[in-house]
Amino acid sequence: MDDSFPKTLKEFGYAFNDQGQLRIIDPNSGLAGELPFEFEVDKNNHDYNQRRYEALGEIIDQHVYELLENRGKLEKLVLTKGDCSVSSNEIESFIFVSDDVFTNSDKLLVLVHGSGVVKAGQWARRLIINDNLDTGTQLPFIEMAKKKGYAVIVTNTNDNYRVIEKKKKMIQGSENPVNHLLSVWNQVIDKSPAKHIAFVAHSYGGVCILELASQVEKKFQDRVFALAMTDSVHSLVHHNTIAAGLQQFLCQIGRNWVSSGLPLDTPIGRPPNDIDRVSAGHTQHEMTSYCSMSSIFQFMEEKWQQKQQQQIE
Repeated sequence: MDDSFPKTLKEFGYAFNDQGQLRIIDPNSGLAGELPFEFEVDKNNHDYNQRRYEALGEIIDQHVYELLENRGKLEKLVLTKGDCSVSSNEIESFIFVSDDVFTNSDKLLVLVHGSGVVKAGQWARRLIINDNLDTGTQLPFIEMAKKKGYAVIVTNTNDNYRVIEKKKKMIQGSENPVNHLLSVWNQVIDKSPAKHIAFVAHSYGGVCILELASQVEKKFQDRVFALAMTDSVHSLVHHNTIAAGLQQFLCQIGRNWVSSGLPLDTPIGRPPNDIDRVSAGHTQHEMTSYCSMSSIFQFMEEKWQQKQQQQIE
């Protein structure tokens, strides 16, 4: 972060109002006012505006982490560096979990964001800054999941490195999104007693889940009952590591809500031997998770009921 930029949201002159919208602080009240975020503060210097936006984004990351703990009632859980007895560095990634992640023997929901700058608890930074916290963060999913009896894991797949003395140092076990998910599976999911696991993955998160499934195939098929994707950019046909049996299983448990102007849940054409696609009810890629949330939980309930029936039979 550029040292010339403020280090807190308040110093930046911004605050979130009661509707979760980012607003310029009213100098008279000291509270969030009516004016929204302003990107172009220097009309002649786009680079400065972009660097300022990115600096604000890093503050947003920390704000969302705090919301995960305070509003979402989740706990921060540090991932260890793996099986290495000697570590090449002292940096670690982390995730957020509900307090029943190691005691809930029924259902577990794992949330996976897409690629880019987003960190744990976020679907889209742009929505957090320009729309509101509900559309841009995973908090509505977390709150709904808890109401429906799920333990919750919020992954942090883009947390891959730290900048130390101006040098990028990779985090062992979280060097890339797939390695991060593998660490989460081995250290948390595998140790969870939950018999029924569901994933919600946005955009590139869908690709990462397929790779995870191929690397822990038997355990994945034994425990995962639903895979909800939102505008996933995967292609099962071109995913060379997916065995035929796993491909069939993923098609049985999966559904992909894609950006579309058609009404929510309208079937959308899909490639052969791939996961079903339906409309998310919105044309914007970033909005697909929020707009399809109610349908996703209904889908997971249906898949859970099917799993219960299979166990009875």
